[in-house]
Amino acid sequence: MNPPIYSAVRSVGVLKPIFQDQPVDGKIFADTLDILGTAFWLKSEKVLITCAHVIRGLVDTPLVLAGLLVVGHQGSYVRATVDALDYTHDLAVLRLVADSDIVEPEAATGLVLANSYPETGSRVGYAGFPLGHQLLDVSQDPTYAVGVVGTQKRPNPGRKNIQISGPVVGGYSGSPVVQESRPDEVIGIVSDSPSKEAGQASIFMATSWEHIAAIARLAIS
Repeated sequence: MNPPIYSAVRSVGVLKPIFQDQPVDGKIFADTLDILGTAFWLKSEKVLITCAHVIRGLVDTPLVLAGLLVVGHQGSYVRATVDALDYTHDLAVLRLVADSDIVEPEAATGLVLANSYPETGSRVGYAGFPLGHQLLDVSQDPTYAVGVVGTQKRPNPGRKNIQISGPVVGGYSGSPVVQESRPDEVIGIVSDSPSKEAGQASIFMATSWEHIAAIARLAIS
């Protein structure tokens, strides 16, 4: 059985129309999908959480140039909007442009927030969509990885991080991190994975659950 995190994550992408020299099915434009990173559902708050840097290029760019923000699950993509941004903590809240009959079952697959920090040395899991299209198959399932908490809490100016030893590449940005002993509780979000071109890192920082809770409360207030 797949862990809860596996069904809670969504790919974050942009749809852009491109001109086709030869019409296909009567259309001279076709949509191209670019996967930017990962988001995940919070069950109680019914919102999607991702990193601010994942969607930074879409915020101040005209729609005709930036493309259409979408979130996807197993090959099905739904339009989304940016509800709240926090560049200091690299967090963003997304909402679906959809009826509640779609949002409710989507949010029901989500995770809950932890209320304490993990012990140093505890095993964690995270799931997302590394390397964009390179690892997307027909089912478009996320990729699951494991790591170990290297430092329980590493405060930076204005931001609390959890240092984790584990493989991370571009596309994992926005992935939720959970303890393997509590697989449905988010302790942090992968916020500094390298770019798709930069290769793999073995140590990364996860923005703590405290900051996620704060922006989620702001979005639903």
